[in-house]
Amino acid sequence: MAPGRGDMCHAQGTARTCAATQAALCKATARHRQLVLQLGGSADSPRLREERRRSSMEVRELSTGLQQVLLGGLRQAAVSPEERRELERLWVLFLCALELFLQDLCRTQHLCQLFSVQGGGAAPLRTGLGGQGPSSRRGSRRGGGPTQPPAAPGLEEEIEEVRAMLAEMESRANIPLWTVEPTQMVGTGGTTAPRVAQGRAHLEHCCRVL
Repeated sequence: MAPGRGDMCHAQGTARTCAATQAALCKATARHRQLVLQLGGSADSPRLREERRRSSMEVRELSTGLQQVLLGGLRQAAVSPEERRELERLWVLFLCALELFLQDLCRTQHLCQLFSVQGGGAAPLRTGLGGQGPSSRRGSRRGGGPTQPPAAPGLEEEIEEVRAMLAEMESRANIPLWTVEPTQMVGTGGTTAPRVAQGRAHLEHCCRVL
């Protein structure tokens, strides 16, 4: 039986909802990256790290919702070829954004191990000039190098949650990444590579499914 008008409208509404959620996800992941880039610097503090944690939670909540809606849309029999291509395009963009988010989480874990925030103050800015600071000399006199503090609580859980989501996405929707190609040039000033902060915002408008 051919799909009815109501089913087609529902499919189109799903694509619009996913596109809006994808745009919100791009903004959230970009905001999270900006917070991660400040870890270990003069702006690092318990408040910054708590803000990063809340930002990570927002990204993971948006990702969970988008995954469910996209998967439901791709399984609809009433989806037109155009709507399916749009949903597949959004699925691939979602997968790429989640992989970048996972990279930022791993970077966060590494930075939190290198730079500890103790006593409620800002973390010291380390230059990495051969480990000749006072703490390094004290560690040498004790017969061992300076110990690294553990990563922030909950970071390992965040990383494992995103890894599990990526594995589930790749197993439940067989959409090859190579089916996406740029449809327009992005960036200015004679370069085709946009800045990282702008790249995710451009993804929605410059890719299509072959």
